[in-house]
Amino acid sequence: MKDKILWLGFYLKERNLLKAIKFFEENISLEDILAYKRYSLKEIEGLGLKELEKAQKLGIEIFFREDQEFPDKIKAIPYAPIFLYVKGSLEKITPSVGVIGSRRPTNYGKEVAYKFSKKLSQAGVVIISGLARGIDTIAHKTCLEVEGRTIAVLGSGLDVVYPPENQTLFNKIASGYGAVVSEFPLGTPPRKENFPLRNRLISGFSEAILVVEAGPKSGTLITAKWALHQGKEVFAVPGSIFSIQSEGTHFLIKSGAQPVFSPEELLDFLGITEDLKTFGLFKSEDNKNDKDLTEEEQKVLSLLSSYPIHLEDLLLKIELPAAEVLSAVTELEFKGLVQVLPGSFIKLKD
Repeated sequence: MKDKILWLGFYLKERNLLKAIKFFEENISLEDILAYKRYSLKEIEGLGLKELEKAQKLGIEIFFREDQEFPDKIKAIPYAPIFLYVKGSLEKITPSVGVIGSRRPTNYGKEVAYKFSKKLSQAGVVIISGLARGIDTIAHKTCLEVEGRTIAVLGSGLDVVYPPENQTLFNKIASGYGAVVSEFPLGTPPRKENFPLRNRLISGFSEAILVVEAGPKSGTLITAKWALHQGKEVFAVPGSIFSIQSEGTHFLIKSGAQPVFSPEELLDFLGITEDLKTFGLFKSEDNKNDKDLTEEEQKVLSLLSSYPIHLEDLLLKIELPAAEVLSAVTELEFKGLVQVLPGSFIKLKD
């Protein structure tokens, strides 16, 4: 336990996580490292104890690479972190697929992310993603919608939820639907340089990576590179040749990623033979009688038709706060029931 506390203190003091990992893997005694760095043993121990106490108050566990609870999947990757901060449960994290993509997806990308995440979750696949805006959020939310399991990997400390609007999503995942994890110490802000490191953990937790949409400079491509480096299979969903949000996915396909057109292809790859309803990307599912619709979503649906209505007109007709209407429209769009058109027009999905 003392070694864990001392390494944690050193981890915090060093600040450069990759450098700390290098020291850890060189099998040099920590005492020698501290002497070389001229760090006080008392100071290092104090830092470690303080971090453990802070984590315990927040309901966060800190797993040391030498702990039995440290996931084998992550221990096996190159540059495995020394510590993992975990809120929730890392039990039953196999089979798993990383679902990643653009922070600004097209309607096509949203629909693809929703349908794939839903079918995979229903088949018992754990969805791995990064809690970011866009595809990540859709993947996590869809998984929760069907009561599946999901792991969100953050590029910040677990007490600094980013983006902040996903705090509720963070809490729900951690409350029994999987886990939220990070290798970054508490209080670490979401710095740009943190996300490439975060991405290697997304691929590390995943047996395969699914890229839904990615622009030419998307961070998603970094996750795909890490996956290949770790020997994981990368799948990419083809998109429109006219969409900049598909340039990255098409680049991956040209570079050797597997094009994928249905969740069943991923289930076959994972060896899951559960008899699920087969569908192609361009076949719509009849969700209009879905009993899971909230009262607000049902009210919004009742006022829509195949003829577009402007959002302002919808707000005038419905006796609900604007925020609730916007939330309902977003959820209905995720479920493939409505289509949001340019100019804030909304209609039932054809």
